[in-house]
Parts: sequence; structure tokens; C-alpha cells
Amino acid sequence: MSAPLHGVRIVDLTHGIGGPTAAMILGDLGAEVIKVEVPGGETLRVVTGPSHKGESYDFLAFNRNKKSLVLDLATEPGREALYDLVHISHVVISSFRPGVMARLGADYETLLKHNPALIYCTITGFGSSGPLAHRAGVDIIGAAYGGIMSLLREPGRPPLKPQPAMIDSTTGVYAALGIVAALRDKDESGRGRKVEICLLDVAVSLLGFTIPYYTLGGGVLEAMGSKHWNIVPFGTFATKDGYIALGPCWPRIAHVLGAEWLAEDPRFATREGRVKHRDELEGVIAERLRQANTDDWLGLFEAEDIQAAPVNTVDKVVADQQVNHNGMILTIPHSLGGEVKVAGNPIKLSDHESKPLPPPTLGQHTREILSQLLGYDEDKIRLVEQARSGKRPAAKQ
Repeated sequence: MSAPLHGVRIVDLTHGIGGPTAAMILGDLGAEVIKVEVPGGETLRVVTGPSHKGESYDFLAFNRNKKSLVLDLATEPGREALYDLVHISHVVISSFRPGVMARLGADYETLLKHNPALIYCTITGFGSSGPLAHRAGVDIIGAAYGGIMSLLREPGRPPLKPQPAMIDSTTGVYAALGIVAALRDKDESGRGRKVEICLLDVAVSLLGFTIPYYTLGGGVLEAMGSKHWNIVPFGTFATKDGYIALGPCWPRIAHVLGAEWLAEDPRFATREGRVKHRDELEGVIAERLRQANTDDWLGLFEAEDIQAAPVNTVDKVVADQQVNHNGMILTIPHSLGGEVKVAGNPIKLSDHESKPLPPPTLGQHTREILSQLLGYDEDKIRLVEQARSGKRPAAKQ
């Protein structure tokens, strides 16, 4: 059975994390993704740190199942090649702040002339209109302005940035969902449309129940770290050799800890009482948990069907039996030789087994796309390859 998005061609004009994540998800689901890069490559290619034969760890994380085409959109040959590609494609994704794509001749209105049924997804920091539309936006800016960071801290401690780039990554997921919805509608109506996603909106959407809690008169919820506002006990606790996370577990945890008297204490008999006396109750639990190792507690908790998990570091996640059984650590042969390991796609579809292509090297597929897909002869290919303006688009969003 063919992949769900087989036959869909996507032009990826993005950089950073949000846009590339969206395109990568769609590539995992079978779409043909052509990543159009400026000469010199997109921003994540030049990030310092670990690399595979010179390919940045950051670029490798978000760009599998794509082909790389180098075009300078500030030149006429580069724009012409883009227009020819858009003419035979279904989706374009961009992730620059409003105005940048218009200056490059790659905005929605311009590309619509070359493909009236085009789906165009734009990812920005604050939106395409409004008082803050002109501002740049990266992950930490969306998390801060959208209220997420105010809730990510221990009481009395500074706000924390959600790691690793959670707002950017979630923006990519929302963008992919919007594109799939637009493709579904296009199958029925034959019409394309514009899909708009911004980091601010994504951050606000993740506030979830905190918004109705506030608007219904509950006030502004204060940061609780890993604890829950109205479920006690709950959160992370130190053990003898690490940390353990507990979900809803009352009153069974009292039995496991050998502290049955806690369940009989009138202070802890109701939810309201446990919240009021949180420090006393969780203080006893914390003291008991520090007496044994994480694995010992996990065995006891599992026997009582208590929701609990170790607070794993990345090395343990990569080696974990369940994680690997779920196919979430992909080992991909790279075109430069050797293999790279990256996080997989959590979407599992019956009768579809993805065989991921490695993230492309810069311009790896330029000649293939220009000759085989666009039908350019050698002279025209050289014209596109040699067209260099020396200009680069503005910074992300």
C-alpha cells in the first residue's frame, strides 16, 4: 500500500525548527519534499556542536526525507526555477517574518499566479497582521510572550525555557495538521488556500485549562514546578539514586510506602485537604522515597498499578527497550557514509512502514531536480547554479 501522502509535492522554503519539522512530518507520511536553500545553506547547517562528517546535529534532527535544491531567490534565474517548481507542486511552506517572501517574489499572492490551486503555509512569530506582526520570533520568544514560561519554574525561581524547542516543534506539528486539512479540502473542492501558523498562537493554545481557570474566577495559576495545582501527591521526587515521577496515586501510595496512617489522617481525607496540607503529605512521601533506589520503587509501584516513571536522561531514552520497540530511534544510513540516529515519527499508520531518507547535503539534489523534474538543459542548469546575488533573507521569522 502506498504512503498516505504519496504524490504530494511540497516546496520547503523554511529554516530553523518549526517549518522544517512540518515538512519532515509530511515527508515521513510519503510526500515528496524539496527543500529550497540559499547558497551557503540554511541556518541550522552552521550550528556548532557535534556533526556527522560536517553535517550539523541540529540540521540532521529536522530534515530527513527531503531533497536539497540550492536557489538564490534574489536572482531572476533562481526565482524562475522556483516558479517552475511551484507550478508542478501542491504545497509551499515558508517561515520568514511578514514581508520577506514578498521581497523575494515568493509570497502567497505571487506564487498563486503560477499555481492557482496552491496550498501555502506561512509560519511566523506573531502572525501575518496586527501590531506585533513585524517582530521576529523564535522558540523562547513565543514561550515567553504566550505565557508558557511563567508556568515553567519552581516557586520563587526564575522562569524556564521549555526544552528542547518545544514551541517550535509543536508549531511544526500544527502546521503539518493544517496542511493535511487543506489537502483534504482540496481533494473535494479543487481549491488551494493559505494556512497561517505563528509561535504566539501555538504557545497560547498550550495554556490549556489555565485560561478557563482564570476566566472563571480562579485567578492566575502560580508556577508549581512538576507539582499539580489540585492533585496531591503528584510530581517528581528524589530517590536514593535519582528521581521518580508520580502521577495520581492516592491512597495506594501510602500502602506501598508502608505509611498506611497517611490514608487514615483526616488532614488528607479529601482532595481539598491534601492540597491544603500539601507540604506535610508530600514531605513524608519525599522522605520515604529517598530510602531506596528508583528501580526498587518502580517494581513496587507497578505491582500496585501506580503511575510512575523514572526521570530518564537522553542516553537512557535512546537505549530504552520500549522506545526502540516503538521505532522512535531511527538509524539512517547517510549519503556521506556511516549512520545517524534521530528521533522517529510518533504517528503510526497501519499498512505503512516508512523507510526514511537521510537529511540531504547542501544542494545534493539540485541537478536532479532541475534536469529530471523541471526539464532544464545543461545551459539553463548552469545559469541557475551560477546565479548568486550575495544577499541572504532576513533572520528567522
